Amino acid sequence: MSGGTHDVDLLVGVAELLAAEGVGTYDPSGALPADGVGIVLGRVPDSPDRVLGLTPYPVADDDSTDSVTGIQARMRAGTNALDVVQLANNVFTVLHNRCSWDVRGVWVEISWRNSQAWIGQDSRGRMELVANYYVRTVRSGSNLND
Repeated sequence: MSGGTHDVDLLVGVAELLAAEGVGTYDPSGALPADGVGIVLGRVPDSPDRVLGLTPYPVADDDSTDSVTGIQARMRAGTNALDVVQLANNVFTVLHNRCSWDVRGVWVEISWRNSQAWIGQDSRGRMELVANYYVRTVRSGSNLND
């Protein structure tokens, strides 16, 4: 795997994993479901009411192939606070302390939830929160010590 696709493969793979585990629907070519949780990459759209947006960010890289990438999971689940808490629990169940897995050719040693916080309500009164997951991967590169 080339180092240039690490973050893309990791992000898409996590979205696919969450969809496969029943957390929501990830379909980059289709419309988001009106009655379920839509999984999106990047910016969270105004609709549907229930959505999970995933965004990667670097946390730690050294001169070896060890890398920690953060994945921010921004969640919205309607006006009932318990619904967004349940969505966060569903993401936690899939990702927290998941060990030794491969996602689109990226080897993940372990993933874990590092933090979670309420964002509050959006302009339509829908409850939102954000969780930050850390993903320790093996990331190859031409300037790294394998």
